[in-house]
Amino acid sequence: MKFESKLGERGQVVIPKPIRDSLGLNKNSSIEFELKGTTVTLRSSRDREMRNFELAIKKYGGSLRKQFLADGYTSVDQYLDETRGFDETRLK
Repeated sequence: MKFESKLGERGQVVIPKPIRDSLGLNKNSSIEFELKGTTVTLRSSRDREMRNFELAIKKYGGSLRKQFLADGYTSVDQYLDETRGFDETRLK
């Protein structure tokens, strides 16, 4: 896909809808810009989050149990309770 857009007065540019749709971007989406020479690369922050997730999966071999135990957690549920907050609906 290739599109052209004009830079506005305040340095803003409209990302064409087909690109926004393709990247899953909407209002308040976080975007990462990278400048290499005269080329600007635009990435959805979701892509960065997925790369981090993929690296974690590679690092822990698909299983975080050993790392949870090494970090002092007795279960994945305990870890989730501490990171997300206790979920009372899980007890029902």
